[in-house]
Amino acid sequence: MKEKQLTVWESACIITGYGVGGGVMSMPYLTEKTGFLFSMMILIAALAASYLLHLMIADLALKSEDGGQIISCLSRFLFRGRAKTVLTVTFFVLMALILCTNLAAYISGAEEILVELLPISPLAAKLIFYGAAAAVVLFGLKAVGVSEKLAVAVIFVLIGILAAASLFADHHAIAWVGASGKAALAYFGMAMFAMSAFFSIPQAVEGLAGDEAKVKKAVFLGLFNNFVLIVVISFCALWASGEVTEVAMVGWSAGIGSWAQIVGGVFTILAMLTTYWSISLALSSIVREQTRMNTKICWVLATLPSLVLSLLPLGGFMEFMRLAGGLIAIVVAVMVVPSYRNARNEVAGSVLGKYGGTLMQILIILAYILMGIGSVVTV
Repeated sequence: MKEKQLTVWESACIITGYGVGGGVMSMPYLTEKTGFLFSMMILIAALAASYLLHLMIADLALKSEDGGQIISCLSRFLFRGRAKTVLTVTFFVLMALILCTNLAAYISGAEEILVELLPISPLAAKLIFYGAAAAVVLFGLKAVGVSEKLAVAVIFVLIGILAAASLFADHHAIAWVGASGKAALAYFGMAMFAMSAFFSIPQAVEGLAGDEAKVKKAVFLGLFNNFVLIVVISFCALWASGEVTEVAMVGWSAGIGSWAQIVGGVFTILAMLTTYWSISLALSSIVREQTRMNTKICWVLATLPSLVLSLLPLGGFMEFMRLAGGLIAIVVAVMVVPSYRNARNEVAGSVLGKYGGTLMQILIILAYILMGIGSVVTV
């Protein structure tokens, strides 16, 4: 088993990879509406809430005897009575469908960018991205951890290049304080979404062999990486953009040069790739845990449907499922808290220590309810 274990940084990068594809480039637009200083205060609150919720998931994974994936944790600590099996199976099917369509959405999104960057057909772009994404997951947890580590390093280098160029560009006045309550709520919702990596936590726990101290460090570093990216991207986009656009790279590249579109395209591809690795690894583990099938068969079931879905004319369906994915994230978050509460009562000890009490549990539920409200607020 030793060669399959991850370092703390590799585990952290799996968590970062899961979240970095989720809305990071839309943060500057909301930052301008909210005001930079107020946005940073909200972002710190979102980081704290996300960290505690992800530690609750880690606690469940550490205490579960069935492998530690989220569905088995809910089955072990939340689902009760005669409905337990039905609820477990229903939730498994729903999660598999949501995650598969999320993966398909990343293939379709990557195809659009690759077609702009390279002289290839849309079909070739989808196949290239799928091949690069799915092949890594075939080789298992360690391969994904190492790949995520390398990709995250390149992502930081690319953002560093864009940030450096921004400092030499004509700068624009930054709105330090905003006045829109709706914008603040929307910002909080997007910040929580950008730092959501629920399904990757069990992989970090497995890769670190259940070492509580290392798990806590990996969870924090994984979320903090995305926090840093959001801060840097937001400040530089506001500084260099004549107009802060909904997709930050459009206005940002107009301010520092058209070459930035290429760098931004590569960043986005890598962000989608890392997210695909993390989600499909989690889905493969969930399928294996629930069905007890061969690892390679589980890999096929976790990745191939996403390619098939991306090839079908399901635009409206895909958008619906992406929305459903956000709603499911909120549902999972709210379900994790009572599961954690039961686990805390049934099994001694907790990685959260004094920060896992009733008051904190209530605050976490409220934070994710606010996330849900923020996700549907119009700005």
